[in-house]
Amino acid sequence: MRALRIVLLCMGMTYGLPVAPAHAQTGLLDQMSNLFVQDIVLARTAAGGGIVQHTPVFSDDPRLAETTNLINQVSQQIGSQLSLLPLGSPSGGFTYQYDSSLGTFGRSTQTFGPAFAERAVTVGRGKASFGMNYLIANYSSLDGKDLESGAIKFNLFHQRLSPASYVEGDVIQAALGMKLTSATTAFFVNYGVTDRLDVAVAVPLVHVSMELTYHATILDFATHTVSPTTHTFASGAKTQDFTSNGSATGLGDVAIRGKYNLFRTGAQGVAVLVDLRLPSGDKDNMLGTGSTQTAVYLVGSGVVGEKLSPHVSIGYTFASGGIANDTANYIGGIEYGATPKLTVIGDLLGHTVRNAFRLSDSSVPHSFQQGQLAPTESTTLQTIAESLGSLTSIVATAGVKFNPVGNFLISAHLLVPLNDAGLKSRITPVLGFDYSF
Repeated sequence: MRALRIVLLCMGMTYGLPVAPAHAQTGLLDQMSNLFVQDIVLARTAAGGGIVQHTPVFSDDPRLAETTNLINQVSQQIGSQLSLLPLGSPSGGFTYQYDSSLGTFGRSTQTFGPAFAERAVTVGRGKASFGMNYLIANYSSLDGKDLESGAIKFNLFHQRLSPASYVEGDVIQAALGMKLTSATTAFFVNYGVTDRLDVAVAVPLVHVSMELTYHATILDFATHTVSPTTHTFASGAKTQDFTSNGSATGLGDVAIRGKYNLFRTGAQGVAVLVDLRLPSGDKDNMLGTGSTQTAVYLVGSGVVGEKLSPHVSIGYTFASGGIANDTANYIGGIEYGATPKLTVIGDLLGHTVRNAFRLSDSSVPHSFQQGQLAPTESTTLQTIAESLGSLTSIVATAGVKFNPVGNFLISAHLLVPLNDAGLKSRITPVLGFDYSF
């Protein structure tokens, strides 16, 4: 009950902070497509009409649906992968085992356990722990394409005219610039139901902030010589930036976890772990996936010498509904008991998402005429293409757990992405604490 009161108090303090709502009524997930369709497609000219000074407009071309669908796929992929950032292990840093000869509980491990992985040992019957992690992640790229520099480009084509006209050869190209940040406060409670069974709950509170800029350029292949004022933005220029900002704060996807120790010898053993992730986060605002995810792990841990404790986990996540996909998970690492009060930890966290949306560079041929009777010319437009495939991401973690007094632990870690697959964050600091009782 004491742990529950602490969780409710901390959640109340967090929710008492000012909250910035998502500016787009339909949520952050739709912000990319809303800005493109509502601002760029419907952009006005200096005369106040549509982007073209003749009746037809770019928004009437059927190829617009292909572009907006691609934008929506990019947005959903970003939203689904925000939840893949590790929250931390809810298992307590102190573990105990009952000594029948002494009639008391004693420490069963000499290290304080991993921060983002699991070990097979349980916390001990009747023992409990409460903890919290806080991490801020800034995202830099999607499948190796820089999110801020305009590496992701979308093309908007002119409507087909009847009779045909050379002005159809002009294209608007929009280069995406995105600043994306997530801040997560994750609260953990873990309780030893028996000597072999632990149950835990992880409650994440998430804040997501997104700043979007489309740098739009009218590529006037057809009109720049014959009629250069045919296609311009309201300023009379051939380029214009369209911006939109949004943020959202709320409950993320809550996790309920059970770990059962199959067998153990001292600090060594094997356990099975089941992690149920509930779709409690708002998918439309990128606070959750909208999916129910069930992960099953086999966990092993041991002791090498007096100070080293390796651990490994292999598992599979089954996802249903929402925007998440089935995922294979594999984790390995080691703890080093530098002193009785300090544990140094290093881990490699890997996951492979099945049937994930992937981005690749694409070149699209484009034909145009520089005048109604001019010969047909061709050029190549740069954009992106979508495909389905496996997405493997590997993150290294390194940090420490320090025991300043009693059963209280303070932790500090860094998450370091090791490859560019999927949504990649910059180096992410994580601060946390853990208290066992």
